Amino acid sequence: MKSICFFLVLLTALCSTGYAEEMVITGNAFKQPKSWLDEGTPKGILVDIMNYAGKELGVDFTYNLAPWARAYNLALKGEGGIFGISKTEERLQKFDFSDPVYYDTVILVVKKGNEFTFDKANDLSGKRVGTCRGCTFGADYEKAKALFTLDTDTNNVQRLKKLLAGRIDTAIFNPGVAAFNQAIDSDPSLTKDMFTVLPKPLVNDPNYVAFAKELNKKAFLTKFNAVIKKGMDSGDIETLVNKY
Repeated sequence: MKSICFFLVLLTALCSTGYAEEMVITGNAFKQPKSWLDEGTPKGILVDIMNYAGKELGVDFTYNLAPWARAYNLALKGEGGIFGISKTEERLQKFDFSDPVYYDTVILVVKKGNEFTFDKANDLSGKRVGTCRGCTFGADYEKAKALFTLDTDTNNVQRLKKLLAGRIDTAIFNPGVAAFNQAIDSDPSLTKDMFTVLPKPLVNDPNYVAFAKELNKKAFLTKFNAVIKKGMDSGDIETLVNKY
């Protein structure tokens, strides 16, 4: 009888595993605390949110994190979904988007003594702006890009050092102060008193999950949205975010 019970438990487990859908998700490997690789292991707010949704949906997510431009191109080619992506008119033509899964505050940092008045994206006119390669921060930012010079990279520490060297006038950090603090803490040559965070953020940026239209994931996204809403309403997702 014990042997039969063990066999039935094993069979149930195998069947459950067999029916779990597997799905590849790409995203930024250098966006702590939202998403990053810790000795090759994907970690971060967005990873935790996706794992939460995966348990509810019976989906096993596999994460292929990379520099943002590469991650975006992988998703564009249909080699999995992508998280941490913002909406633009151009992207809406290429991707199906979820509802927002996370909001991050995008801040502007300057070298101490080089502060300027900032209220809207057009106030960056004539400035050299450091940001992550391939990143975008909404429609107003996209419209204003013709007014300033972009200097892109894949490293927040590098961006701060460009500020100190006078190579850029301001640096964009997201998610907000958490990303700025992490960069400071990771390099002993940097201290917070070298910089100023401008009072008004560039934008409060909604983050989405998206799939190339050719993957036909609208039905999945409808179920995914329902799980995310449930998690937000219950406070489960807030609890995940607050760990960081």
